[in-house]
Amino acid sequence: MAGTSTIETKCEKCGNTFEATVVDHLTLVLNEDLELAKALKTGRINRAQCPKCKKVTYIERSIVINFEPQNLIVFYDKNASDEAVRQEIMSKYENVTRFNEILEEARSDIEFQIVSSAEKLKDLIDEYLKQRI
Repeated sequence: MAGTSTIETKCEKCGNTFEATVVDHLTLVLNEDLELAKALKTGRINRAQCPKCKKVTYIERSIVINFEPQNLIVFYDKNASDEAVRQEIMSKYENVTRFNEILEEARSDIEFQIVSSAEKLKDLIDEYLKQRI
């Protein structure tokens, strides 16, 4: 299951500005989301095609992935390799999960990782897919 939003993007080839739907967050459920996991693994999750010239673009943006039932949440962003960026992301996560008692309790049962490497993300997805029945 994926949460999406609509963004405005500009075609690199013809300069046309158009709206594209992108994935912001998704929950992978074992034995249900094989295609979504494969799209994420290959980097083709946020694919946009210019309606004018048909050029395909892959929009790079951060994505939050919830691996169920492993209780693992991964924040993936190629720009999160910088320690200051990682600390800011972790601070935001902690602020959100301290919002109320239920979220704070859930946080103790959830592993949260910040991943900036596409290879590390692929390894996590491969490990996840090995658990399929």
